[in-house]
Amino acid sequence: MGVILATTVDPARFPAGVRAGIGAAGSPDRSWREARTALRFTTSRGPVVHFDDLGALALLAHVPDDVARDNADVSAIARVAGNPEDLETLDVYCAAGSLRRAAELLHLHHSSVARRLEQIGKALDIDLTDPTGLTRARLALTSWWLLDD
Repeated sequence: MGVILATTVDPARFPAGVRAGIGAAGSPDRSWREARTALRFTTSRGPVVHFDDLGALALLAHVPDDVARDNADVSAIARVAGNPEDLETLDVYCAAGSLRRAAELLHLHHSSVARRLEQIGKALDIDLTDPTGLTRARLALTSWWLLDD
C-alpha cells in the first residue's frame, strides 16, 4: 500500500493491476480516510474508485462484518461465490443494468446470460428482473466484497 499526495490524479495512468482509492482534496486526514474507504470498493473491473463517486454506497463500509455476514442476501452471495462464473455474471449484470449490455460485456448470447441469471436469481431467492431485486443483489454483492475474510 502506498500514498500519493496530489492535487489531480489521472486514473488512466495507473499501471495495470494497481488498485487505488481516491479521497477528496482538502484536509489530508479526511482525504486519507476517504481514500482508504474508496479502496475497499475497488474490483478488478473497477480498480480506481473516487470516494465522491460512492455516494450513499460508502455507508456500507461502516456496516460491521458480523451484521453483513448474518444478512440473508449476503449469505446467499457467499454461496453463489463458489462459482466464479456466476459471480462474474451477477457482477456484470448489476453494473450494466440490462441483460443485453451484460451479454455484450461477457461476450455471450443474451439467452445464455438470461439462463444464468435465472439460476442465480433462484439461488439468491431474488427476482433479478425487478428493480428492487437488482438493488438488493448489488448491495449484497458489494457488502460481500467488503467483508474482511
